Amino acid sequence: MSEGGDRTGAGRDKPAATNRPGGAPSLGEAAEAELPGRARSVPEPPAGWGRFLVAPRPLGLLPGGVPPVEPSVLLALLEEDSEVQVLGHVRPSRSRGLGAIAEPLPACPPVAIVAMPPERARALAANPQVVVEVDQALVYPVANPLAAAVPAADPALAVPLAEPATMTVRVRGSDKTPVPGAHVWAICCTTPAHAVTDSSGTATLVLPADTAQTVRALYVRPIGGYWPTRLQGADLPQDGQAEAVVTVRTLAETFEGFPARAMTGWGQQIMRLHQIPPTFRGHGTTVALLDSGIHAAHPDLKDTVVGGRDFVAGDDRTWDQDATGHGTWCAGVIAAADNRTGITGIAADTQLHALKLYPHGRISHLLQALDWCITHGIDLAQINLASEQPSQLLAWKILDVRAAGTTCIAPAGDTHTATAFPASLPTVLSVGALAHTGTHPDVPPTGPGMWPGPHTPAYTPVGADLIAPGAAVVTTALDGDYTPADGTALAAAHVTGLAALLIAHHDQFRTPHHPRTHAHVDHLTTLLRASCRPLPGTDPDRNGAGLPDAPTALGLTTSAWPGAVPAPDITQPGPQYAGPRS
Repeated sequence: MSEGGDRTGAGRDKPAATNRPGGAPSLGEAAEAELPGRARSVPEPPAGWGRFLVAPRPLGLLPGGVPPVEPSVLLALLEEDSEVQVLGHVRPSRSRGLGAIAEPLPACPPVAIVAMPPERARALAANPQVVVEVDQALVYPVANPLAAAVPAADPALAVPLAEPATMTVRVRGSDKTPVPGAHVWAICCTTPAHAVTDSSGTATLVLPADTAQTVRALYVRPIGGYWPTRLQGADLPQDGQAEAVVTVRTLAETFEGFPARAMTGWGQQIMRLHQIPPTFRGHGTTVALLDSGIHAAHPDLKDTVVGGRDFVAGDDRTWDQDATGHGTWCAGVIAAADNRTGITGIAADTQLHALKLYPHGRISHLLQALDWCITHGIDLAQINLASEQPSQLLAWKILDVRAAGTTCIAPAGDTHTATAFPASLPTVLSVGALAHTGTHPDVPPTGPGMWPGPHTPAYTPVGADLIAPGAAVVTTALDGDYTPADGTALAAAHVTGLAALLIAHHDQFRTPHHPRTHAHVDHLTTLLRASCRPLPGTDPDRNGAGLPDAPTALGLTTSAWPGAVPAPDITQPGPQYAGPRS
């Protein structure tokens, strides 16, 4: 078995477990010989067994008088237990990275990935010498649909129809062409419905407990080339109708000549990234994007994304198959190439690594990906996924990442409530989203009670360290085109791009043999926080330190280079779009 991997396949016999009081092993009694890294196959876990992470509790966290257990001892006992199947382990190599960063031991101990019955997990967790956690599934941190702006009913109270109703949605572009591959959501009185348009631009929604007339809203998101749009009220099918025709606007309507004519988005302008020298491109920095993969064949990303790994599949071949488009969106913000078409990333010369963890990823895969960042000397790790419950093992692993000099940046989450985990950790720089009126063609720039400028969107949670542009951000799309995208992950990508510029170009990081330690990480985050400015119209409880300012963070003045241009008036709606920085 390769280090850090999972094992599946045919079964093997296991000796009976030693009969010990309470069902928990006496971990201090076994031999302390290190188990060889031998490959074994294990059967599929029996029905009802769960997946867990088991690790020895660090010495400093043990109760008084309780001796520690060696990792090899714990793994040996787990291998011998008839109620436990060892699926793999996360055991970072000391020959690369970790051996030089944490003395005498890393914060996170070696972790066994096991399957066992929940009652066995509870018995094992009662032993103070070990840490036992559920190997949670990784998720995108979004709001519960029951608390959304358009509230949905509890599905348990839905009354399903004997035969589900259907609703046809035809999606057309403002250029009169059908839009295939567009995602269509119907927000109903009971449960939401979803479908994807076919080659003719048509989607058929199945409504298990609604009719076309009880649909409250339709939301349409094309893959690329068009703005998403929402229909509600009089725009929805009326009595006797079961078909809706939705027109989506092309990006070229908003940005003249786009994508043949390059543009710089409002986000880069409000952070004053267009005022820094065009030679500042993040050359020599490395960024790992922990997400759904990156569509590296995109013309703006093919020379920027240098490699990656699919930790769920356990191979180095499928990381460039983005399952959602989410990773590709963030990649474009950070490092889209400056080829004088489309968009240009904030740090166009940085090297991107796609660490694929979604879908089907778990905490164990995230632990492995963070070890990969350590052993490959990654400068910045943007963690776009979260767990529903905090994980102590993940918190310890991020301490090791920080000790290795890798800065972790994460979206605060699109939850509207509290910052998601692990973004909520003090060792992770969490980023909330900023929106701006006038940036979306279907949203009027002014209206009753609307602040005419930057504001905090409803999905930004409380507790973010700072904010960055995260609404109507035009970026790279799965189909090789461009798409507007929203969310705190887009905001985090703006901060990751600026951080790459600081590492590559700030005088304090360009000294010879600059050490990669926790002090390096702390200094970088301090510079980012210190450059922030509060904005009128934003929620002080949700914007943290405020919006980072690129020239300030880089130690520049607004006239640091001859081509510097005036800053836009950020208090006014409809910021202007400019060309590339070169």
